[in-house]
Amino acid sequence: MIIDFKNIPDDSRIWVYQSNKDLSDSEIKIIENKATLFLDNWKAHGKDLQASYLIKERRFLVIAVNEKYNPIGGCSIDYSLQLINDISAKINLDLLDRLLVNYRSDNKIKSIKLGDLKNKIKNRTFSPKTIIFNTTVKTKEELSSDFELKISSSWLSKFF
Repeated sequence: MIIDFKNIPDDSRIWVYQSNKDLSDSEIKIIENKATLFLDNWKAHGKDLQASYLIKERRFLVIAVNEKYNPIGGCSIDYSLQLINDISAKINLDLLDRLLVNYRSDNKIKSIKLGDLKNKIKNRTFSPKTIIFNTTVKTKEELSSDFELKISSSWLSKFF
């Protein structure tokens, strides 16, 4: 059962999927249609899941589940990955690329591969104050507080 993202509890579990470019209006419409259809029928062990989604910054798809309503299982999580693969194929973007890092530069969001980012940190092209997007946040509350981080506050700080 899908609910509005603002109504999903702060302790709800989330998954963040990212694009290497801003999503177009037509890509967003495809994501909205597919996510709504999927989440409205998403179940775990035959029980409805209270779920939601958010497209953030035209770059990120956030899926949320209120586990207090009904707990989610591994099979249900696997089904959600089928949704992401389906969306990725339809819009021709890899939303599952975990080697991609999105960051802020001049108030715009840009993307870089992790290996290239490490090199830019080593050669001081990026500063410890460069803002990156933390796609490993686990709850809606963390999305609000820890999604945008200075590199110096992230696991990448070890490369400075």
